[in-house]
Amino acid sequence: MINLIVRLILAVISMVIGVIGLLMPVLPGWLFFGVAMLLLFPNARLSRRVLAKVEEKFPALNRALRFILGS
Repeated sequence: MINLIVRLILAVISMVIGVIGLLMPVLPGWLFFGVAMLLLFPNARLSRRVLAKVEEKFPALNRALRFILGS
């Protein structure tokens, strides 16, 4: 239950930063929308493909993402 609440809070924060990033040319908004997508829909096919690519290139980041996503 705590894991779900933390994921939702992080997803909302990422979406807010993503909207700010769309308005400010210095901040990449799409990156934060991608993080929000991974947090909100961890079992979607696109999320699984992204996590598989991250696992190949960045194993430490993948462990952190799997811990946060609860998988």
